Amino acid sequence: MADRTLQLIRIIRNAIIILGGVYIFSMEILTAQTIYSTRIKGIRITSTLGAAFPAALRSSHPITVSFDVDSPHPENFIVKIFHCGIDWNTTASSFINDEFRNYSRNQLHYEIAPAGVKHYRWTYSFRIPNPANQNEIHGFNDFEQIPQSGNYRFEIWSDSESKESELLATGRFYIVEKLDDSALTIENRYIPSETSPRNQGLRVSLRFNISSQNVVGYSDLHPNNIKMVDILRNREQSTFRRIEDDDRDPHTYIDDWGTNNLKFVVENIQPGNEYRQLDLQNHELYPPEEQLRSLEGADMSRWLWQGNGDQDGSSIIVTGTRYADYIQYKFELGLPENSSDEKIFVVGDFNNWLVNEQWQLRFNQETKKYQVIGSLRRGKYDYQYVQNENDWIALEGNDWRTVSVYTALLYYHDPNYGGFDRILLAAQKRNPGGTEATTR
Repeated sequence: MADRTLQLIRIIRNAIIILGGVYIFSMEILTAQTIYSTRIKGIRITSTLGAAFPAALRSSHPITVSFDVDSPHPENFIVKIFHCGIDWNTTASSFINDEFRNYSRNQLHYEIAPAGVKHYRWTYSFRIPNPANQNEIHGFNDFEQIPQSGNYRFEIWSDSESKESELLATGRFYIVEKLDDSALTIENRYIPSETSPRNQGLRVSLRFNISSQNVVGYSDLHPNNIKMVDILRNREQSTFRRIEDDDRDPHTYIDDWGTNNLKFVVENIQPGNEYRQLDLQNHELYPPEEQLRSLEGADMSRWLWQGNGDQDGSSIIVTGTRYADYIQYKFELGLPENSSDEKIFVVGDFNNWLVNEQWQLRFNQETKKYQVIGSLRRGKYDYQYVQNENDWIALEGNDWRTVSVYTALLYYHDPNYGGFDRILLAAQKRNPGGTEATTR
């Protein structure tokens, strides 16, 4: 384990170059997905749910995982899946994580990259769950149905006969037992402790009645084993709000705790702004093999400026042509005052909406702008800037008119099989938008 950690550190160190105040990197370290091998160029996780949120039912509504590989010949990869607790630690029970059943046994579906693509050779894809009749199209059918709901981690391993198998990449997804969007309510509410525009907030509530559920296994549920509800915006898995009975957040509470009819509430979610958009699909405007930057100049703060509609944090990837390749793009942000001591980050679907050092902008003394250069697959992306690691509002503004997809996940701790965390319910809804507080 220590050798692998040292190897990863060396890869990160060698992938970072600081040149003329611009931070340049080539390795992806993502909150919900991590790439360890340089031959894996990128991972994309989508679903049929709103905002392509990576959640599936145990036997339907699959997630789709695709990744690009830079190798001369097709490889036989192995996918392993692991049930995790609410904290994303692997569930210890061998009844839940059966090592003889948790990996793929068939070749993943793959396609050769279009002629002219230079930075990868193959694109692999698989689905979880994957019905047997989809085997020939989407790869393997080893995971036709997932026995238990909950948080899951997948791992992509090399399957080489000439050397020991190597962990290449990991990612996260959710398996839920029931979808019920009607259980979720979102209202505009002022936040009295904040000043404008930060005082525009959302009140999000999820209702759950154990006795009315008709999913297999619900008859044995006990209300005291309801763990919590997580509320997520679009595809931002790292910025969730948690509602639980013993938290100390004054803005969350649970009505009728310990009964069969529960209501989980959080009162001060800020809607933020519509995301900025980066459209690199046109290869004539943004030619390949060049250092690309916005044709409209550097971005500016949007503190009091409402943006246009977006894609709810998802992305559109160019496919089928020689331009469906990875390109180098420079993000630039100009601020009205010299704030070179601030830490500024860019987040988007290209880095799984993660605030981390690999996507931190550096202040360039010559241009007086914050800049970072990153490698991303040509396409159309939503993105935004984050200040000082956790302030998503300071550079982007906050407005009730911003409409996003919110997902609520209800967790239950099942004492069977040594204990494990299930996701009983997922609900999605868009906030109402508008310019005024809504009534009950």
